[in-house]
Amino acid sequence: MTQNAGPWPGRFVWHDLMTTDGAKAQAFYASLFDWQVQEVPMQGCVYRMVHCGPGPIGGIVEEKAIPVSHWMPYLAVENVDAAAAKVTELGGSVCVPPTDIPQTGRFSVVADPTGAYFSLYTGLPGSEGADPNLPVPGRVCWNETYSTDDDKAQAFYTALVGWQAQPLDMGPAGIYRVQMLGDKQAGGLMKHPMPGMPSCWVVYFFVEDLAAATQKAKGLGASAMMEMIPIPNVGQFSMLTDPTGAMFALFQASPALASGSCN
Repeated sequence: MTQNAGPWPGRFVWHDLMTTDGAKAQAFYASLFDWQVQEVPMQGCVYRMVHCGPGPIGGIVEEKAIPVSHWMPYLAVENVDAAAAKVTELGGSVCVPPTDIPQTGRFSVVADPTGAYFSLYTGLPGSEGADPNLPVPGRVCWNETYSTDDDKAQAFYTALVGWQAQPLDMGPAGIYRVQMLGDKQAGGLMKHPMPGMPSCWVVYFFVEDLAAATQKAKGLGASAMMEMIPIPNVGQFSMLTDPTGAMFALFQASPALASGSCN
C-alpha cells in the first residue's frame, strides 16, 4: 500500500477479493479493468496485489474452503484493537482478531450486528491505503451494505465510526441512506433488496462507459443480475457476479459528476 494523502479514518481504503479460484479471478478482472497484478509471497500463500492508477488498491486472495467468493472492503480506523473491541460492544462480532500485516499495518475481520462482513484497518506511515476520493477507472468508487435490518446497521456504523445518515426516498426500493462523514460520502446503506439473503457489503467499480464495460464483463464470463440501472442525478450501474461467483457492480457517473469522485 502507498500513501497518497492519508490516512482516511472512517473511509474504505482497500479491497480484497476472497475467491475460490485466484487464477480465474485474476484473468477476469485484469482483462476487464486492465489491472496490473503483482504476486507477493505472504505467510505460506500468494497474495495477488492489484495496481490501478497511482499505486495499489487491493488484492486477490485464494481460499478454496470459503462458501462463496466475495469482496472484502477495509475500513480505515485510528486503532484496530480499540475498534474491534467496540464492534463487540455494539453487538457485532470479530471473525479474525487484530493481526499484524508485516511492514504494512494491522487488520481485523469483523461483522456488523446484521452479519455484514468487513475489515478494520490501520496502516503504518506510507501504507494508509488507496485514496478513496480519487476517481480512476477500474478502482472501487462506492461501497454499500444490503442489510437485513437497516435501522440496527445504521445505529452500529454511526456509533462505530460516526457516519450520519442522509436518507433518500427511492420509491418502491425504499429508503437509501447515504453515509456522511463530515462533508464526504463514505458509503451507502439500504434494506436488503433480495429477501432471505444475508447482509453483505457490495463494491462498485468506476467505469467511463457502462454499456461497453457490462458487455465486456459478460463476454469474459460474468453473469448479469441487473444491467444499466439509472440512479437519478447520480449515474447508472450494472450488478454482476464474476466467474468465481463474487458479486460486484459497475458504475458510470452522470455528466455532472463525471469530473469528480463517485464517493
